[in-house]
Amino acid sequence: MKSEVDTSILNSVNIKRFTKSVLEEHGASLDRSNSAKWQVDFPAGLSQELDRQQGTLVFDPADKTLGEGDLLVQPGTRVFSALLDLVQKPASLGRLRLTEDNLQINPPDVFEPSNLGVDITEFQKNDSDFALTFHFRVQFETPASFHSEEMFSVTIDPQTQARLPDLTARLTSHLPQLLQQNNEGERRSVSEAAVQESFSKAQQAVINRSRPIISEIQTEADDSATERIDEIRSWYEQRQSELDEQITSQVEEIRKWNKKYRKARKDSTRRKYINNKREAERNLEQLKKTVEKKKRELDEEEATEIDEVIDRNEVKVDVSLVGVTEITYVRGTLTLDIQSSQVQTQAEVTYHPATDEYHGLDCEVCSRDLTEGVLPRLCSNGHLVGDPCSNSCRNCDLAYCDDCDTTATLDNCTVCLEDVCQSCVEVCLTCESAVCSDHTDICDSCGQATCHLCGEECTTCGSFHCDTHLELCSECDDYHCDTHTDSCAQCGSVRCEAHLETCDTCGDLLCEDHTASCATCDETVCDDHVEYCEVCLAHSVAEPRGFCDHHTEHCSVGGEVLCATHRDSTTLGSGHVCENHRAACSTCTIEYRETNLTNGQCSACNSLGEVDEDHIPTVVSKEYRSVKAGANDAYMVILGKQLLGRNKLIVYDIKTGEEAHRQSAGLLKQLLGGI
Repeated sequence: MKSEVDTSILNSVNIKRFTKSVLEEHGASLDRSNSAKWQVDFPAGLSQELDRQQGTLVFDPADKTLGEGDLLVQPGTRVFSALLDLVQKPASLGRLRLTEDNLQINPPDVFEPSNLGVDITEFQKNDSDFALTFHFRVQFETPASFHSEEMFSVTIDPQTQARLPDLTARLTSHLPQLLQQNNEGERRSVSEAAVQESFSKAQQAVINRSRPIISEIQTEADDSATERIDEIRSWYEQRQSELDEQITSQVEEIRKWNKKYRKARKDSTRRKYINNKREAERNLEQLKKTVEKKKRELDEEEATEIDEVIDRNEVKVDVSLVGVTEITYVRGTLTLDIQSSQVQTQAEVTYHPATDEYHGLDCEVCSRDLTEGVLPRLCSNGHLVGDPCSNSCRNCDLAYCDDCDTTATLDNCTVCLEDVCQSCVEVCLTCESAVCSDHTDICDSCGQATCHLCGEECTTCGSFHCDTHLELCSECDDYHCDTHTDSCAQCGSVRCEAHLETCDTCGDLLCEDHTASCATCDETVCDDHVEYCEVCLAHSVAEPRGFCDHHTEHCSVGGEVLCATHRDSTTLGSGHVCENHRAACSTCTIEYRETNLTNGQCSACNSLGEVDEDHIPTVVSKEYRSVKAGANDAYMVILGKQLLGRNKLIVYDIKTGEEAHRQSAGLLKQLLGGI
């Protein structure tokens, strides 16, 4: 199967279609029952040209019959030239005249990216050109795909034989308007050879543009054909297998009689079986010949069906010429009014309204065509030049070309290194360099013009300041203005507001290195007002916790700093006591300030027996045979003696009126001499 349509076939189909359309349009009678030879009754105009009223047309030299007077229709032949003459007659051609009146005139696109304004002031017609637009219809058809068609128009300059795609696009976009205006142009005299060559070029262009479509349709057709061919081959393979099975069956028949022959006992039976075997062998030979013949027939049928499938799925392409338009389009001089913000000038260019083409828009310095993508500029003296041949101010776009004789100069911005004119340049009062306005700001503190190399915005407030009024925060490494920076009262380092804290005790501003937070209330305190619990310092392996003076106490004995966790206000004695300065009475085990113990005993234990028995609580005294007591402001220590059992020491809380605890008094008895 072919994946592409041969060009020669495409051309032949095209010529046939062209011939048919021209003859039918001019009233010829056609008999196309023989596709290779057409019988034609020629119309009057063509019969005069060919000197005959009837004739046989062929499209391939191989189809001509010698002596029959067949007429060959191919480019360059008499008949084809006569057909072209008919096409060029006023009755079969369209004519259009494209001028500035019926086409929109546009300024050159090259001005769009520039800062220049462009107005069209005048168009002066100078001359006109001529072109032929061929309109084709291309039809694609195959049983494996839907019938489709495409319309193509190709414009050719018959003088240069160049294709004019821009003119085709312009004609297509303005066609409805042009048809309404009915602006028919005058007929031009074009040689037959030029028309024929133009037609061939247009036809080839259509063929080339049709190839992708043909390829796509052919791919679909190939897929469909492949599927059908696989079905055909499968069916014929099945038929071949059935024939092979007949041979196999006959061979088995011979084996059957041979086996019976070997087992037979009687001669008559053996003769019968041998005859049957010989008959089966003769039948096998005949069957082999029949099968071989049938297989050859099946192979031929299979090949024929596959060829038919390939033929049916081959893409048929019909290219027909449906019309020709003679186009006359003017060429003239277009006057452009070009303005910049500083100067204005005029330029004249050659312009084709039909193709929207410009010529003569050149740089006045190097003569390079500006329509080739060079950015146009208008210098201060009105010269239209390309960007490479000029220098311009980055702010106001004032330009000076290389040919300008001027004393005006452009300074170079120290920051961006671009050119700046005298009107736009600024001078940095810090470094005294020339700077453009985009890279200069006024210091918010001193009001002086400063370049961006000598100042920047404050990170805190965003206002611009010169370096003199900026400070570098040593914590965040950003610059901040004077208003939003200060020095640490402890070390003097400069910090921004975000990295300074105020001591809640003294009000000083401090950096993070010289502040701490109270572990209790989270208030900020400076190094001078932070206190550390000595118990925490002695026992903690982690970083010590600091406290403000509102959340620490001092031991009333040794003066050590104590946090809320490590101070004890319940120990007898005035003030808070640390764990290093409190001890338990060796007799009653109540804790006291160590300074309140005498020989390890509290005052209550040391005064045992000095309290009047009437002051001893009855609830305690009635339990014992006899009692003795000593007391201080907080506790009464009572020794109770029993007749049987151990003596007891009872500690009685005077404030609550309740027993605190009791214990055996054996040791106390020894201490008191056996009382």
